[in-house]
Amino acid sequence: MKPLKILVVEDEVIVATDIEETLLSLDYQVQKTVATGKAAIEEVERSLPDIILMDIMLKGQMTGIEAARIICQKHNVPIIYLTANADLATIEKAKVSLPYGYIVKPFTDKDLQTNIEIARFKFENDLKHKMESDQFNKFFKIDDSSENELIVESESGLEKVKTENIYYVEQSGGKCIVHLLDEELQIGLTIKEVESQLDEKKFLKVNSDCIINLDKIFIQKLPEIIIADKMTVIIVDENKFERLQALSNK
Repeated sequence: MKPLKILVVEDEVIVATDIEETLLSLDYQVQKTVATGKAAIEEVERSLPDIILMDIMLKGQMTGIEAARIICQKHNVPIIYLTANADLATIEKAKVSLPYGYIVKPFTDKDLQTNIEIARFKFENDLKHKMESDQFNKFFKIDDSSENELIVESESGLEKVKTENIYYVEQSGGKCIVHLLDEELQIGLTIKEVESQLDEKKFLKVNSDCIINLDKIFIQKLPEIIIADKMTVIIVDENKFERLQALSNK
């Protein structure tokens, strides 16, 4: 695994040097050591570190908490606070910026390593959840031409599919299969989640495991319908008959 690049923000030279030596002995990479909040912001703009060790009380007008707030407004990076002050007021101020750790001076090498590894794990986990959430929120989106697009997984990775090209979607084994004319693509969502995102005037969930594109119906002879081109036979639940007929007649 590539060693973490760590930015050290510490205005006490002896402490900063000790931290650098400790980080190197623990096989981390020291990106740089700076003494002010302003210098920290400039360094992050130059090159984004993997983790920032941020002293709360710094030289100059800007505190570490203020610098962290500015950095986090533009960048997604975990910050661990270093401080000699363990009083409640300082902790309350620090909590606002949602740090990934809080180390009270003096600290041991083990304290430093433990906080860094926990911060790394938590940040990667948070990032994973955020990506999953973003993918879900963008599962369907409207582009500039007002056409729905579905983001699906294929052998080549994520790709966009226009919903007008979808024939039907079926749930199988906890996942959904999107059926196009000549291929089938898998998405990691349930049929219920898919249904909530589709245009109810163009798509209908006809049974517990299947959503059809109304424009792709070839023959409708309830309780069966046949999907155009693919000639797939799908059974329609009785309680969907009326809705299906109403939408088909529009």
